[in-house]
Amino acid sequence: MVTKSKIGSEKLMKQDAKDALEQALEEDDLYVEEVKGEHFVGNRHGLTLAGLPKRILELEQQATEFTSHRAKVASLEDHVGSLTTSIEAYKLLRNRFISTFKRDKGLVNATEADRKIIAEGNGWAHGGDVVVDALLYQGTEGRRDRLAFEKLYGIMPGDIRVISYQPTIDILNLHAGVIASKHKTGSDEFYARFSEFVKLLKESNYKKGYLEGNATDMTRAYWSFLNCIRNGVKRADAVGASD
Repeated sequence: MVTKSKIGSEKLMKQDAKDALEQALEEDDLYVEEVKGEHFVGNRHGLTLAGLPKRILELEQQATEFTSHRAKVASLEDHVGSLTTSIEAYKLLRNRFISTFKRDKGLVNATEADRKIIAEGNGWAHGGDVVVDALLYQGTEGRRDRLAFEKLYGIMPGDIRVISYQPTIDILNLHAGVIASKHKTGSDEFYARFSEFVKLLKESNYKKGYLEGNATDMTRAYWSFLNCIRNGVKRADAVGASD
């Protein structure tokens, strides 16, 4: 009796399923839809839920794209900040040009403000500016002496495109300001520590954010170089006097 009852129930279930399928075919069209690589079959009502995973996947993709866009915007903002700093420096140089003319030629009396402008401009005139200097090597009419740029900044002009971290830019400019100066000279240790910093910088693909979070070899190389400046950089006349 139990066996017959079970068989009867299975037959009834199959018949019910068959009847439901026939009804669906008569009353509504069936759809076949691919969701995340799998096919779902159903009518319009059933596919309301079947479409949910696909919609979730679309939202996940949109979220990923949004995150990528945010990273690009942040990088562009860093570059704009660097260029803004360089533009301000260029304004100082042009102001210095006019004020120096007033001081040296005497055609117009130089003021105390002019003397301050000249002093500020001198600091930039004799210092490095890796962002703007790299632009001098662009185009068919650009400079070709890339070795000189590398001696100044430790990198090639094209590398600046992937550098937006201000501490890195400051380090490169600082080194250039010393090695190009007539009034300052760096010790062997000063240049050795800079070389170590640049080596790690290149190995990290110009990673930024190394001053944040846990200390890394890059972090230690950065501070090692900065801490060397006090004793590793001297005025040229002081070096001559000590010899």
